[in-house]
Amino acid sequence: MSDWFSTAVEMQREILRAQKAQIDAAQKMLDAGKQMSALQQAGQKAAVANLAAWKQWARLWGWK
Repeated sequence: MSDWFSTAVEMQREILRAQKAQIDAAQKMLDAGKQMSALQQAGQKAAVANLAAWKQWARLWGWK
């Protein structure tokens, strides 16, 4: 009886470890997604700033 109980307890521990590993992996993916989103937003802001700089430079030289 105790062997069966010990086996069942150990199996539950392994299941909990596997679930924790899945949760940790999902959290890392979410964090990476947030970083990717921030990178995309920074890229968009840089593109807008670059366009504004080129337009100002063109106006400086009299281009339209």
